[in-house]
Amino acid sequence: MKRLGIIAAADDEIQPLIDQMQIESVIETAKLKLFVGQWQKQAVIAVRCGVGKVNAALAAQLLINQSLSALLMTGTAGALDSRLKIGDVVILEQCTYHDVDLQGVLMDYHPYMKDPWFTSDPKLTAWAKAAATQADLQGQVWTGRGVTGDQFIDQDQRDSIIERLDPLCVDMESAAVAHVAYVNDVPFLAIRAISDTPFNSGLEVYHAHSESAAKQALILFNAMMRKGKPIE
Repeated sequence: MKRLGIIAAADDEIQPLIDQMQIESVIETAKLKLFVGQWQKQAVIAVRCGVGKVNAALAAQLLINQSLSALLMTGTAGALDSRLKIGDVVILEQCTYHDVDLQGVLMDYHPYMKDPWFTSDPKLTAWAKAAATQADLQGQVWTGRGVTGDQFIDQDQRDSIIERLDPLCVDMESAAVAHVAYVNDVPFLAIRAISDTPFNSGLEVYHAHSESAAKQALILFNAMMRKGKPIE
């Protein structure tokens, strides 16, 4: 049976969803736990992957190996666009890395992409946008680009990323999961809620707001499930 795969980096980004699941089995592999069951009447398999690109890619492939109809990522992100506020939610239409040679890593070698941006599945993006109009969210919902890298981005690092790539937000996993989904031809979408901004920056701010921000992304996921999934 095909399921929706749901992946997040941290406990507060995925545990509330797992707590709501009717768990049928737990697969333990590669020091990770894959929770298989039902959530909001949907067949799902969920995992907390840990922080960073390698952990995210590993977990994504493990989920895909269990047979998925689509792969969804939830969690928090730091705002790069100054219009975003803590608690806002970003539906990522595209994502890429900010800390690699994009031409060399993604275009000149496998997977030989025509451009360096992983594009989210349009049906999944439309599903999230439609659900957002019915979700009881505390902030605004944005749709656009995000970037991923293996470090927490503080105020001093934002300007160079904006100059090169002009994304709405930055995180440490989304593009890695999108990369694995892309090479496996599995539909993908990431939804990220803002935990820190250019005006409220740093690890202290992130830790103060990560749990409440993660809850906003999960509220949108709940609204999406109530509408029913668009991909079988």
